[in-house]
Amino acid sequence: MNKPAGFPFKIQEPPVIVVFGITGDLSRRKLLPALYHLIRHDVLPAETVIVGVSRKSLTIEDLLEKVELCVLEKDKVCDPDGLKKVKKSLQSFQLHPDKPEDFEKLKTFLDNLDTRTKRHRLIYMSTPSDAYSVIVEKLGAHQINDSRTKLLLEKPFGHDIDSATELIKTVDKGFKEDQIYRIDHYLAKETAQNLLAFRMHNPIFQSLWDSQHIHQVNIRAFEEIGIEGRADFYEKTGALRDLIQSHLLQLLCITLMETPELLDSQHIHKLKQDFLKNLTPADPAKAVRGQYDSYKDEVNSPDSFVETYAKIELKHHSARWQNTKIVLETGKGLSEKNTEVVIEFKTPHEEIRNKLIFKLQPTEGIHLDLAIKEPGFETLMKHAELFFEYKNSFGQQMNVDAYERVLVDALRNDQSLFASDEEVLETWKILDPVLKQWQTNSHGLIIYKKGDEAKNIKNGKIS
Repeated sequence: MNKPAGFPFKIQEPPVIVVFGITGDLSRRKLLPALYHLIRHDVLPAETVIVGVSRKSLTIEDLLEKVELCVLEKDKVCDPDGLKKVKKSLQSFQLHPDKPEDFEKLKTFLDNLDTRTKRHRLIYMSTPSDAYSVIVEKLGAHQINDSRTKLLLEKPFGHDIDSATELIKTVDKGFKEDQIYRIDHYLAKETAQNLLAFRMHNPIFQSLWDSQHIHQVNIRAFEEIGIEGRADFYEKTGALRDLIQSHLLQLLCITLMETPELLDSQHIHKLKQDFLKNLTPADPAKAVRGQYDSYKDEVNSPDSFVETYAKIELKHHSARWQNTKIVLETGKGLSEKNTEVVIEFKTPHEEIRNKLIFKLQPTEGIHLDLAIKEPGFETLMKHAELFFEYKNSFGQQMNVDAYERVLVDALRNDQSLFASDEEVLETWKILDPVLKQWQTNSHGLIIYKKGDEAKNIKNGKIS
């Protein structure tokens, strides 16, 4: 079967992909379907090995059944030939993180997979983030960390500035920065990747990309679903940590940072760090938090004041952006699923503003909101929207999922879509004042009905 048009290449050397937490929620929803697609379409070589690491004993049949169920849940259909390829790749390994001898056994197991040459290794931490330290420390201590090894870490990376600093120290003891890939799958979406390219290759917008022309930037990520049974995770995290600290601040970087001379990892990360350092820490007085009405019952905690909705306003020190308002907001249990970056331009006619909108979910594309005169004798203006959607223009190429891109980029040593140490620490610094205030009490927490509109929460008008 031919691979999708979005993958006009093949990884040449068969890697070993080690997945810690192979039975977890992230593997089920994202990782296993991505691996299935890459193997099915021959993007990964037939000799690729996927090692599922779990505390429990798992057979190959157990793992294959899990892959099939995951793909059926996501794609609604499984290709039998694709499943055969995946079965050939699967291996299982039982490991308890607190047992050093299990890591020695893992090292021997992985070394035995090296037949002709030393294979490239991806170690994917599909575990709760609070388990990272123990596992990563032991990987280094037992020398499962040589130069051919890449370590992939899911967010949240830390819980606040102090825990992130300690986690960075732990990871850095065993792995070099060029081996560490801190995942932000939002940046692997086509529209997010296109933000910088759009700015660099469309000169009609380049001269408008500053405070003189842009009134406000809104980046939002709304979901209709609630926490979906992830009570333990969400009680420790909340909306501010879950989406704003990672995804939305990263999207803000690529939206407003200086354009790089080259679209490569080194230039992109340098400019992202420079941009983040010039953001003023969020003001708790301008932050808004809410919680949907059934949340306390879902987490079985009547006193919980963990937010399921969060909104912050930011200011930038640079001359280029100091007069532009920046708003980041996210929420669960809302009236719509919608992730977008909205650039709102200044105009002498305040009632109608031009908007350039980068849509990431539920469909990916770029919309331009214009003011158009209505037909007739009078000058009556109305909004009209021009839009481009990837699926209509590129069709099959849109089959490339964000997690497929994450895995392939790690295998080809491209860190452009991953966060650096410095970026992680800067994002925690930006949110630190709000985090400290919100974790002490429920003051200002708005309770909203599940399915309400975000604008009602912000305005305190709960329906």
